[in-house]
Amino acid sequence: MQYSLIASTFAIIFIAELPDKSMVSSVILGSKMVPIRVFMGTSVAFLVQVIIAVAVGGFVSKVPKRPLDLVAGLLFLIGAWLIFRDMKSKTAIKEDTIAKRSSREGLLSQVLLSFAITFLGEFGDITQIATANLAAKTADPISVGIGALLGLLSSTGIGIFLGGGLLAKIPVRGVQKVGILIMACLGVIIALSAL
Repeated sequence: MQYSLIASTFAIIFIAELPDKSMVSSVILGSKMVPIRVFMGTSVAFLVQVIIAVAVGGFVSKVPKRPLDLVAGLLFLIGAWLIFRDMKSKTAIKEDTIAKRSSREGLLSQVLLSFAITFLGEFGDITQIATANLAAKTADPISVGIGALLGLLSSTGIGIFLGGGLLAKIPVRGVQKVGILIMACLGVIIALSAL
């Protein structure tokens, strides 16, 4: 286990997740339902997604280095594009309607709804792609998995428990631009190193 890799993965995933649609859905779900129930559901969804990502990354790490670096660079560039695309997303409206309908339901239904929204929202998302890339590039899926999970749980925890009040003070566009810059730089550097 590499603590520096855990820390760097945490930072990349945390920054990438802040402006993401999962953060928006966390704020909405946390404000409409019991926050701890929402956190339970999202935590399990993130755990499953991280396991999938590091498994894919571990499998991909067996590919020869040059093609792997080209693909990893390309995927980071795609990740930058996905963040850019999500800057204009209207996903929050649909999730707000779903959350309003289930605000009076019980523990299990709120946990399951939070799990489902987060799991489906994260499947193939930038943070999952970045986690798979990092696991493939570093060949240390445990450290990457721990860092990614901590980054995801931290960012979604902020959304669920501190909600709209804190997010109103954070310049979301600025965080999105930083995320785009980080992903694009990683993509270019990794792709160029393959050439």
